[in-house]
Amino acid sequence: MGKPIGCLLKELIGFPLSILLAPLVYSFVYEAYLFLVSSIKLSSIIWFICGSFLYVLVYILIFLIGGALLYTIFFLEHLEHELGHSIAGFIFLRGTRKLIANPGWKHEDGEQSQVVFLDSSYAPNFLIRLAPYYFPVFTIPLLIAEPLASFPLREIIDFLIGFTLAFHFVGLRREFGLKQETDIAPYGLSFPFCITCLLNTILLVIAICVVSRNYLGILNYFESSIARTPESYQAALQTLTILMQQ
Repeated sequence: MGKPIGCLLKELIGFPLSILLAPLVYSFVYEAYLFLVSSIKLSSIIWFICGSFLYVLVYILIFLIGGALLYTIFFLEHLEHELGHSIAGFIFLRGTRKLIANPGWKHEDGEQSQVVFLDSSYAPNFLIRLAPYYFPVFTIPLLIAEPLASFPLREIIDFLIGFTLAFHFVGLRREFGLKQETDIAPYGLSFPFCITCLLNTILLVIAICVVSRNYLGILNYFESSIARTPESYQAALQTLTILMQQ
């Protein structure tokens, strides 16, 4: 009984934060939809799409077959997960003493996948805890390299961006949940969901703008999303007022 009650209490704390974030998340997600529908042509991101679909197809086939290849994917997912923690910790000036990527089995010393920071007394903030769910470690270097590349290397990088981003999202679908006792459970489910949804939406727009060479679109997306946000909060407040009056 203690664990369910603890989860409920954490959700009661995280839920009000989620309510506050919801209009912001809506603004960025809705503007992302409008932007992708109106400003991006499929022909400009065809290699990105091919890479994404190929990974999903490969993952399904390997998942059905099982065996060593499936454990390799799980290992890479765990590696990306722990690298996400480590890189976010580095950004916040927290060095990593040890990183273990271990997909489901234990080492001889009983340790499982984890990142151990140099300062053992440090309690990671939510951006470090949630980093694996919004920071695709294998995709970011490709996004940086893509504008610097030339044909045909650029098309190969576009393909790999789609492939690695699909890897990130498939892993996210499998990992995200209250089973992540040190990452998500401390905040409940609703608050991490809002943060993850917001940052992954921004990431997806940036990735598609990069592979379509529409770099100005990134700025336009942020401007339109920020401009919509006050309207979203006003609409949410009006809805809340109506509900309270009933």
